[in-house]
Amino acid sequence: MTEELCDKIEKDEFFKNFLAEKPSPELQLTVAISDQIGKLSEGIEQLSSALQKQVREQYGALLSQAKHAGTLNSSIESISSHIETLRFGAERLRRQITVPYDMLETQTKVLGRLHEASHVLRQCARFLQVHKELARTSDLAEQASIVNELEGLMEDVDLTKIDFLREEIGTVTKAKQRLLKVANRDLFEGILKNKHDQVDVCLRIFHNLKILPKCLNNVLETFSNYLKDAIKESFAGTDVAKLRKTGASSPAKERHESRQMKGPGKAPALTNSSNFRTKLWLALEWLFLDEMYGHCAQLLFLQKCLLKLPLGDDYTLAKEFDRQFWDNLENLLIKSFKAAQSHVTQTLQQGLPKLLSLARGLETKVDHQFTFGEKVFSSLEAGYLEKCASNFKVALADIDFPNQEVIDALVRVASSELNAAIVDPRLVDLVTGVLCVSNKDLWNKIERNVKLGSETQQVLDNPNVSQSQNITLANIIHYHHEAINRLISNLGPKFASLEASKRLTSSLVEGRTITLAILQPLIASIHSAVNVILLSMHREPGLNSNNISTAGPSLYMKELQDFIIRSWSTHILPFNDRAVIEEAGQNLAIRCIELFVQNLVTIRPVSFAGRQRLKADCHHLEGALKPIVPDLSSLGKNFRLLRAMASLYTVTPQELVEQTADVGGVVPPYVVLFMLFGYAGNDMASPHVTAGWGNEKLLQWLESHSSERDRLELITGALQKYRAVVRQKNITQYDPIFPIVTNYLENVKKHLN
Repeated sequence: MTEELCDKIEKDEFFKNFLAEKPSPELQLTVAISDQIGKLSEGIEQLSSALQKQVREQYGALLSQAKHAGTLNSSIESISSHIETLRFGAERLRRQITVPYDMLETQTKVLGRLHEASHVLRQCARFLQVHKELARTSDLAEQASIVNELEGLMEDVDLTKIDFLREEIGTVTKAKQRLLKVANRDLFEGILKNKHDQVDVCLRIFHNLKILPKCLNNVLETFSNYLKDAIKESFAGTDVAKLRKTGASSPAKERHESRQMKGPGKAPALTNSSNFRTKLWLALEWLFLDEMYGHCAQLLFLQKCLLKLPLGDDYTLAKEFDRQFWDNLENLLIKSFKAAQSHVTQTLQQGLPKLLSLARGLETKVDHQFTFGEKVFSSLEAGYLEKCASNFKVALADIDFPNQEVIDALVRVASSELNAAIVDPRLVDLVTGVLCVSNKDLWNKIERNVKLGSETQQVLDNPNVSQSQNITLANIIHYHHEAINRLISNLGPKFASLEASKRLTSSLVEGRTITLAILQPLIASIHSAVNVILLSMHREPGLNSNNISTAGPSLYMKELQDFIIRSWSTHILPFNDRAVIEEAGQNLAIRCIELFVQNLVTIRPVSFAGRQRLKADCHHLEGALKPIVPDLSSLGKNFRLLRAMASLYTVTPQELVEQTADVGGVVPPYVVLFMLFGYAGNDMASPHVTAGWGNEKLLQWLESHSSERDRLELITGALQKYRAVVRQKNITQYDPIFPIVTNYLENVKKHLN
């Protein structure tokens, strides 16, 4: 069929209407029936001609397909016959398998029923045999073991459906109920009356019934309920006489009846807050030292009985039994503190030390087998510390310039608070922290009044207003320091052994720092003045003359003695902190000796009489330092240096080298070398003169270069410069001191390396 024919038919109006899904009736009515038939016949004829033409064109292919179809049909028939044969064989094989299987399944079911029946009969026989033993024994623990075995048999096979065992099963049920009733009753009675044998029997009953964990949980729950009621009654301010009637030593039945008679939910009739607080603390004392102690003792007794039994898998539970009880008690207290009414919470917060004292009393009564954790009372600590902080603030309120009365008030509050808090290490540490903050506030108030500046540095006249005010403040700091130390001593060795004591002592360092800041300008001024006075040693008249007198001190030494006595007594001794003064005095004495020695060894030229005069000044310096350091031997090496200089300053160079040959002695090597330079001629200049420095510049350099190696390098440079001078001037012989100096220097350097 060609595409042209198809297009022609589809485009024709008649065929188009005829081929449509819904032909138009109007178009069909306009054409006669005969014409329609003719038109259709014509179209069919055209289609038939087109189909015949296609058949003729595809004749060979159609014949080939027809041949293949015949072959395929014959193959399909052959396969069908084979499939049918296979189906018959499979059916025969199925019958050979299923019939024996059905027979085996039936026999297996019969055998299973027989086995089940025999097992039921064996269990029944065992049940009856064990049941006879239950009737024969009178030991309750053994009866519990038998009942447990019978219940195991009943669980293995449902024996309740067997008629001839119903009576025996009922007997077992009643026996278990009777054992549980007796064990529960006798257990609490035995715990209350410390009857070891009775409690032992009850525990064995529970253990043999395999319900010991449940029993112990019930005991814990019972104790928790009793303690919860006791805490509520205590917080309600109930009279102790009523509470003691229902205490831990009373039987459970009496406690239950008394709780029913109390009418829970009724608010206590309070006369006034003071009366309520008194009743509350009496009730809390009963709660901790009677009620809680009673339950702790009962529980420890019960655990002791438990651990003596062969518990097997329940041993771990018994070992942790006391910890579970104490954890429950702590959690109960925590919840009770948080849920307490505001007036109760306020009373507990304000009296936290008393509450902690009761807690420590309980711990002592139970030989510290139970101890309260820090978290138990943590909810009350904030309120108590707020009260403490308020008391400390009152002592320092509206104070601009602290005085001794303020310190006394602060220490009184501290003594009261620490004495109250010392019952608990954690609480006393927290209160100490609040006290340290108050000390910090005190230091800030004092520091704001301290005067600093040039007017506080003068030491040549009497103290001015600013210096007097600083002295007063420093003495207040010392007064506070002494008061706190007395407080620590009065609190006794218990407080001294706590970390809080060290913390409180450490907090005083900040006050000492303020005192040192006040003293530092004065000490610096004294040091500076001493430096200037000792530098005037180089201007002392007659040191190079042989006619100088050695009687009495030199002029500069007299000035130094007068200045030290005047400045020390006027500006330093008014401070009451003797430890600070002693330290400052030792530092000043050491500095005086260092400056004196350094100036002494650099004086050139000096005659033998001058050396005798300066040697006497060494002894006069000791007298000058006595007012600030009564025991000069406490200065150690520095004092020995001064004594050594008094004996070495007048000896010959050879004797000087011999007496200081031991490296590491009292006299430093650089001092010996400077002294040797003092015996040399003018061409062999001193090291600082060679460097172009004056005496003051040398002292500054020595202070900033404390290393012996650096100081020896300076001297080495001077010797090299001297060699150059000798070469330049064509001097034929070195100064006699030069080989002594070089040999000594080489020996010292050898030991330094």
